[in-house]
Amino acid sequence: MSLITVSCETAPSTDICVSIPPQAYLVKRIASEATPVTIMIPPGSAPPTYAPTAAQIRSLHDCKLYIKNGHPDFHFEQKHINGYLKEHPEVLTVSMAENMDIIEGDAHLWLSPRYMQVAAKRIYDQLLILWPEREEEFRNNLIALMNDINTLDYNLQKDLELVQGGEFLTLHPSWGYFSRDYGVKQVSIRHEHKGPSTQELAHLMEHAKEHDIHVIFVQKEFSSEQLNVIAKEIDAEVIALDPLNENWLQNMRDTGKALKK
Repeated sequence: MSLITVSCETAPSTDICVSIPPQAYLVKRIASEATPVTIMIPPGSAPPTYAPTAAQIRSLHDCKLYIKNGHPDFHFEQKHINGYLKEHPEVLTVSMAENMDIIEGDAHLWLSPRYMQVAAKRIYDQLLILWPEREEEFRNNLIALMNDINTLDYNLQKDLELVQGGEFLTLHPSWGYFSRDYGVKQVSIRHEHKGPSTQELAHLMEHAKEHDIHVIFVQKEFSSEQLNVIAKEIDAEVIALDPLNENWLQNMRDTGKALKK
């Protein structure tokens, strides 16, 4: 759990809960860094298997605004959050996936800067309901955030223009929205948390050689001998990225730089 404690003079007492760290980034950019935010899936945790702590459950019961992913395959929310929100309609809710063109099986909507812009506007609208007296502050912060994301989007399009159609390997198929936005293609080593068979591994390395793939994205806490074998065989650089990094803007910049390189 990530819970920032501040004085009542500098931040509102109303709690805000989010499912993942990148959503906390949006909240703090709009409502200020001092805003208390409870992150239900803390950094370094696996969303499919993580269960809230007792302290997080208490925070959930106190929160007045919940920012959810909303994708039907985001199992953490299906198991631990959606039932509570259904029983407590008084809790304001933002769903990132609502009315969006989602990819079946891929809940990583936050890896699309364009989807994060939509989420930011939705969060802004709900924050105004909680604190209408802070409209000017929220609006100015939202404008600054949207400008940053627009610049990020422009730079990613520009940097990846020369590698349109290019492919990269990834441990898990996490980068579908990013790939769709910028015309690149992810090739996943694992599917449904299962490693490839010997035959699948051979086909994978053959595919990588044929398509000149020399980048493998992994989550930074992961390492395996099998991954090292793949990297050595296809002469690839293993780049550790954390899709759940709370420093979302810089994380996306780093992703673009890695693919451009």
